[in-house]
This record gives sequence, C-alpha cells and structure tokens, in this order.
Amino acid sequence: MRHLTHFSDETERLQGKGAFPLNLVSALGAGKSSAGNSGRKTLGRVTACALAGLLVLSGCLEEEGLAVGEIGYVAGFFGGVAAEEPNAALVGRDVLTAGGSAVDAATAMAFALSVTMPSAASLGSGGACIVHDPGLGITEAITFIPTPGTGQKGDRPTAVPALARGMAAMHSRYGRLDWRQVVAPAEQMARLGHRISRAFARDLARAAKPLFEDREARRIFADASGAPITEGTLLVQPDLAGVLGRVRASGAGVLYNGPFARALVDAYRGAGGQLSMSDLKGYRPKVEPTLVLAHQDSEVHFTPPPAAAGITQAQMWQMLTGGDERYASAEPAQRVHLMAEIMKRALADRKNWLAQGFLSTKPAIDLISSEHAEELMADYDANAPTPGTSLDPSGRQLFEVISGTGFVVADREGNAVACNLTMFNRFGTGRVAPGTGIMLAAAPTGRGRNPLAVGPMVVVSANTFAFRFGVAASGGPLAPAALIHVAAETLLAGRDLGSVIADPRYLALDIPTQVLVEKTQAGQEIGAILSQKGHKVESFDWIGQVTALHCPNGLPAAEKKQVCRVAHDPRGAGLSSVAE
Repeated sequence: MRHLTHFSDETERLQGKGAFPLNLVSALGAGKSSAGNSGRKTLGRVTACALAGLLVLSGCLEEEGLAVGEIGYVAGFFGGVAAEEPNAALVGRDVLTAGGSAVDAATAMAFALSVTMPSAASLGSGGACIVHDPGLGITEAITFIPTPGTGQKGDRPTAVPALARGMAAMHSRYGRLDWRQVVAPAEQMARLGHRISRAFARDLARAAKPLFEDREARRIFADASGAPITEGTLLVQPDLAGVLGRVRASGAGVLYNGPFARALVDAYRGAGGQLSMSDLKGYRPKVEPTLVLAHQDSEVHFTPPPAAAGITQAQMWQMLTGGDERYASAEPAQRVHLMAEIMKRALADRKNWLAQGFLSTKPAIDLISSEHAEELMADYDANAPTPGTSLDPSGRQLFEVISGTGFVVADREGNAVACNLTMFNRFGTGRVAPGTGIMLAAAPTGRGRNPLAVGPMVVVSANTFAFRFGVAASGGPLAPAALIHVAAETLLAGRDLGSVIADPRYLALDIPTQVLVEKTQAGQEIGAILSQKGHKVESFDWIGQVTALHCPNGLPAAEKKQVCRVAHDPRGAGLSSVAE
C-alpha cells in the first residue's frame, strides 16, 4: 500500500519545514468534546505523557503500536484529500491517517486554512459543505453563509463570523475525534509558525499594496523592508493562535457569547467593521437536506440557497443528462457547444428566481426538475448559439468577485465532505481585527460580493450509499462552470479525473453574449470550435480552481477493488493525496 501525495514543487519542503504533525493532539486526551460532540465519538486517550504546550513526546506511544489520534495509526488506505492550499491538505491527510473521519479532517482543514490561506478563509469567513455518511445513509448540507453585520457603522461593512459555528455544527453531528484534536493543528501552525505556500504567497503579492494600508495586516504579512513575505517564509501569528486556543479549549461558542465575544466586537470596530453582540449571539448555521437529482444508479447532491451555486449547477446537470443523455451521447466537439449553451441558460434563469438574501422566489425542487430543464432547452439549436437577450430580455448582469477556496476529503469508510469557504472578496475587507489576527470577511451586500459561486457537489450510490465523487470549485463566476465541466467529463464522458482537471476551461455568458475561453494553446482549439458555431469568443486568463475526488467503484468498494483518483488544479499550487 503506497501513500501518494500529488503536489506542487514547494510541498516537499513544506512537509519538512513548518507543516506540523497531528500527533500533538493525542496528548489533549479524551473526554466530552468542547463543541458538544455526542457520546458515539471515538476519542483519543488521555495519557500520562500530556505535557506543557501542545507537543507529544515520542515516549508517549503505546508499546503495542500507535493509538487513535496519532499519525500513522491507519496502516494502508486512509482515503483521499485535495485542497488548493498544501499546508491545509497535509493537515487533512494527517487527520485521516490518525484514524479521524472525513468530517474530522474537513474541520481541521477549515481551521488550518484560517491560518495558512487568510486571503480566502478566516475565522471571520463562512461557506458551505456537503457531508455524506454511508453508514447512516445520509447526505446533508451544512451552510454557514455569513450575514452582514449590523453593529455601529464603520468604513468597511463586514460579515458576521460564521466559520467556527459552521464547523462545530458539522463536527458535532459527524465527527469522531475530540474537538480539541481537530482544532489543535491550526493553533500550532499559528503559534509556532508555518512556511507559507506558493498558493498564499501569490494572493498576498497581488493584494499587498491595498492590504498594507491596514497597520495590522502590514505587521503580520510584511517583511522588515515592508515588502510582502514570500513563499517559504516562516509565518508566526500569536494573536490568531490565542483565539484558536480559546476555540480549542472552550468550543466555538467562545466567539459568540461571553467576555471574549464582546472583545471581538470591539476589535472588529477597531478595524472599521460592523459587528454587534446580537449579530454573534443570533448567528446559526443551517443543517438541511441537499438538492438531490437521480441519475442512473446515483444520487447527485447540491447545496440549497443561500449557497446559491447549488441551484445553478443542478440545472446545468439536469440539462446535460436530460434528452436521452444529451452530453454523453454527443460527439466531443458538439459537447463544447452544448455545454456553452447550457451555461448561458442557467445563468439567465438565475436572475428569474434569485431573491433577497440569495434565496429563491420559487421552490428549489421545481427549479431543478427535469420538466424545467426541458423548458430551458426548448429553443436549443445544435448548430448555432442562442442570443442572450432572448434568454433574458432585461439585459441585467449579476456581478461576482473572484474569491474563495474549496476542498474535498473522504475517509476509508466512505464518509466524505466537499466544502467551499469564502471571504466574499480576496482578503475580505483587507483589515485585521487588532489583537485577534482575524481577517475580516466582507459583507455580502453588493458590488459582486455574494455567495452565488458557493456550492460543492457530491455523488453517491443510490443503492449502497457508497461515495463516488466529490468536487469543489473557486473563482467566483468561473466556479459553477468549471465544476460542472469537470463532473460531466469525468462522470458522463468517462474520462480520467486528472486529465479533465487539466482541460482548458470556458464560461459562456448570457449578458453580454460571449464565451470566455482560457488563454492556452488547448483553449484556442476550444475557441475555434465555438467560433465555428457562431459564438463570440474572448481569451481569458483563467484563475478559478477545482479540487475533486473520484472513486468509480465506490467507497467503500465492497467486493470490488478500491480505486480512487484525487486531483488538485494545476492552475494553482495546491495538493492532493491518496493511498493505493
């Protein structure tokens, strides 16, 4: 059995310099989770070797071998993980090999991203996850979309922090390890430092000039000369470590009630944010059924609003698989035109159902029905593009900023999680709450700052509940198109996941009517096919990313050979890891 870690070229160095192991958390011991975890969890043991700080001595290992909570406890296939930021992916992998579930790994990764990728996620951010538990036969959506803060007016409208409560809701329902064990890796990276990845260094370099107008951000992310720190720099964040330590020891509720919550409100105000105690006390994530489509012997799951990409993606999937399997039965060149036309129709229809708060004016079940899909495809022409003005005569445009991150993880038992996290803008408001290290997420109040691109996708067996496919995408308006393209080519066209993720990308817009095609040699070939059909084509530097995990035989695979393919996007600098 081999552990295969697919990484960008800086990852090997990160593993040896600053990417910290999970086994530190076994010293934190057992007992009821601070997040309110149920008694069914398998908890790490309290050992006599628990010591000051968060380190575990090598002598703490049991003579007969490793214990749950220690890296390497799982000998052999541990599942798979893919993320856009490698340090967080390494944390997820370590949790899986320590015997944690996919939910444990996803929770640890989300907190890790608040340390390693604050351009896309922080304790002030939010998002949505789809969680699958094959043992219970349940697939649910955990949505923790931040709402605008309503506190004393500042110059940077901010979102109510949602990440910690979202992760607590997910972990309390499905986690296996103790809460303290899954928060500790992020705390350690913040306290002792981690080597920043190429993924974060790129974001920081792009945003440094406006970001460094904030004194706290400049203090954390600039070097002695005032320039942005670069790839491989050891980044220590003691203020953030202190907050994560509170969350680890006392649970997520410490951010929402009590003295520290009041201090957090003051810190937000100090950064020009808008936050009140009533905002914190009143915020609750949602745990609700997914939007489900049946396809052959599979169930295809999407997120409900306000994770608004779910409806858009479900509509595209329904149009692709309707009409006697439109996509699968089409020739490869014809699929390009078909996909472009489907993208336009879904984007045009979104303006008909989208309501205030990014909810829906119509029942979601009606919007994703096969009947509605056929209505949307009624004027489809296989040989020519449909003008966007005929799909939406109003000519309205919905703007989105390119931001956020995604990851996918599955364990050896077939539990799986796919998540999107968002700050609603790269680096959110561009301000850090003094004394906390928390990057403030922007309020979803317009100017393209919205959850229209938030929504992962999970596919499971309708008969055995085995996990088959999970995918998450980032990149604002680029995300739903890229996600569905990867899903369609992998599941409907039967191609290898790694090859599909490397394919050139394209996004067809209804208003203005055009197709943005990735500016590569292969993208030019796609553009030529579309131009021949009559589409207006423009080249575009694609900066969205996709992470995905595909287990064609299912996970667990019953009597079949267990085969899983995991992939991160070559356009970024992420990491994917699986065992064979």
